[in-house]
Amino acid sequence: MNNADEKHLTRAISDLLQDKRYPLAELCKKAISNKKIDQKLKKHLDPSLSDHFELANIKTDVATILVNSPAWATRLRYNIPAILSTLNKQLNFSSVNTVRIKVKKVVHENITLSKKPTPLSKSSVQALVDVANNFSDPELRSCLLKLSKHHPK
Repeated sequence: MNNADEKHLTRAISDLLQDKRYPLAELCKKAISNKKIDQKLKKHLDPSLSDHFELANIKTDVATILVNSPAWATRLRYNIPAILSTLNKQLNFSSVNTVRIKVKKVVHENITLSKKPTPLSKSSVQALVDVANNFSDPELRSCLLKLSKHHPK
């Protein structure tokens, strides 16, 4: 490998993200642009909304906004006229005539469910035993008695 080839392979990521020959460069440029528009949009809207949404994309005549819950989606929908006005008048996106609001899907990591059965009170255990003893069906009686064993010792 000669020196010219080595220089081509050892470029800084920032250079690659700014080089128009690479597909990631255009994506990076779009992401930076959307972030700037998002910040400007937030300055023109009710400050209580700003921490709960982000501009995801503007494509032709549609602006897509992500929110972090259905409740905030509802609140933001009431502000669509203000959003459109801001985009059209203050931010010069005069072709935008639709705002789509989508709720982000939240991924919960490291959630473990308890595998221990929920303990029953002594009165619940006694009620299950009493009911089980009055059933003639052996399977149902067995299930109720098994369930009655879920109590603290």
